[in-house]
Amino acid sequence: MTTACPLEKKGRIDPSNGDIKQDLLRAAMHLLSTKGRDGATMRAICAEVGVTPPTLYHHYGDLQGLHKAAIDETYLQVAEAYHDGTDEKGPLKGIRDGWATFLKFAYSEPNMCRIVIQQIMAGEPPSLVADTLRGLADDLAQFHARGLLKYPPRETAQLLWMGALGSLTYTVSREEAEDTQDLALQRAMLEITLAALFNVEKE
Repeated sequence: MTTACPLEKKGRIDPSNGDIKQDLLRAAMHLLSTKGRDGATMRAICAEVGVTPPTLYHHYGDLQGLHKAAIDETYLQVAEAYHDGTDEKGPLKGIRDGWATFLKFAYSEPNMCRIVIQQIMAGEPPSLVADTLRGLADDLAQFHARGLLKYPPRETAQLLWMGALGSLTYTVSREEAEDTQDLALQRAMLEITLAALFNVEKE
């Protein structure tokens, strides 16, 4: 998994074994997260990695291509919480873990979270969103076949996805530090939603 890396004192990304493409991705993720789109310029990204613009063009086509790759990678990292939870204990565990990870992401990286939301609302979601929804719908279909899900899997997956987006939007709009009471409220909202959708109290 790719993660944002610490910066050296001189402001450049600590090289990852000479993998310039990966270094550019990490620099873009870092700058998008800390300074937003306006701060994640071609000049700033190249300066952190210690390369020139033609190198960025070679690996990502243009700045927009690099930004998209950084947003896709960020979404992948967050979405893995659902898959890890599902692999461990099934879809309900995955939904709960994924929801919690999305909220943690919103609190810890609000700039990047806003960018991801903006991409989705603009009709240009991270490329793996469709895969996530298909996977969730397939998992929910197993519950539906056993009579444990009250509604069609595809529509339920869409509803849960929109609920997660709403929760993220609410969180980043508050621009406040992580709040225990607020987290408890959002967890309660999720549990109320799951109770309305499923015929099981706990998986």
